[in-house]
Amino acid sequence: MDVYIKPNYRQFFAEYTGLTLLFMMSLVVMPFSFIFNNGYIQIGLSSLSLLLAIVGIAKYITLTAVVWIISDTSLCRIRGVFSRHTDYIELYRVVDYSESQTFLQKLWRVKTVCIISTDKTDSTMVMYGVCARYDIVQLIRNRVENCKKEKRIYEITNQ
Repeated sequence: MDVYIKPNYRQFFAEYTGLTLLFMMSLVVMPFSFIFNNGYIQIGLSSLSLLLAIVGIAKYITLTAVVWIISDTSLCRIRGVFSRHTDYIELYRVVDYSESQTFLQKLWRVKTVCIISTDKTDSTMVMYGVCARYDIVQLIRNRVENCKKEKRIYEITNQ
């Protein structure tokens, strides 16, 4: 059974908190710009708000225009807004995993999962905006072990 994972919308707020706060401040200050009775200040604030809104929408779309598919044999990342780019990692090549959370990701309850493999073209796949309560690493670890058993791949370490 394939598992589909998309970045959570909360990752946008964790990643672009400054942009969001600046946009909110420009909206709050805009009604007070009429006090100065200067058209240039009003046009400047309106332009700033519009520019921040456009940048925020573009960042949100590009942030969420990705899906990761975890199948029994591979890990696939499909990303793109106007064009599609697909990356694959065979699960038997996965060698390590890591989870990380910045302070803002902890506040918004999302995390970043990094998958490290021996693949030549894409040795690291980063899964950002994953809901913090999902144990993605354990799911991938179990599938990697099953895939290695099926293909009879054994790891020999030198200690």
